[in-house]
Amino acid sequence: MKPQKLFAALVAALVLVGTADAQQRKLYRWVDKDGKVQFSDALPPEAVDQARSEISATSGRVTATIDRALTAEERAALEAQEAAAAAERAAAEKALQTEQAMLGSFQTEDDLRRSFRLRQELLNQTLEAIEAAIAGQRDSLTSLLAQAAEAELAGRAVGATQVNTIRELHREIGKQQQMLIVKQAELVDLDGEVERLVTRFHELRGEDAPPTRSAAGATPPTSG
Repeated sequence: MKPQKLFAALVAALVLVGTADAQQRKLYRWVDKDGKVQFSDALPPEAVDQARSEISATSGRVTATIDRALTAEERAALEAQEAAAAAERAAAEKALQTEQAMLGSFQTEDDLRRSFRLRQELLNQTLEAIEAAIAGQRDSLTSLLAQAAEAELAGRAVGATQVNTIRELHREIGKQQQMLIVKQAELVDLDGEVERLVTRFHELRGEDAPPTRSAAGATPPTSG
């Protein structure tokens, strides 16, 4: 190659390299510890962990946004959240597998509904037992309160044992009432759960689920 052509080629190559370098150059924008906005074409060590924007030196456009580095406490909290989320996913997957295995143990929809009817009967028996216990405790409390009132009217002090018994009955009735609310909610939820599982039962078998019992038993509207 002639010297003139070689020189021209070298100049062209240097121009191209310079253009590429200019296109790759970028500015950094961050807020320092004093709250002041800083710009620089080189990121100082103290700004490495700060939130920042990277700006093209040629176009002036923001090309990247980097969040600040997490503190040790934030990393620990994030790891704990991720671990909890993973545990929830694992529990949900296990519950799904357990549900599928349970549904696979029934041969027909009627078998499934029969199983839930047994659970409903047991819940109803539990509700009846709780209600009977509350009624008996209320009777005892009413009697003790009447005795205490008579003693006070007669100018006698109510015994410490009787006072403690009254307080204990109050607490026990409150506990039983809370249990009654919980079991009543379980019974309501059971009604919806059986319909959901019936639908799931047919889905696993690749069948179309029939209408729910409540919908099937509804009276169709009459035309005028």
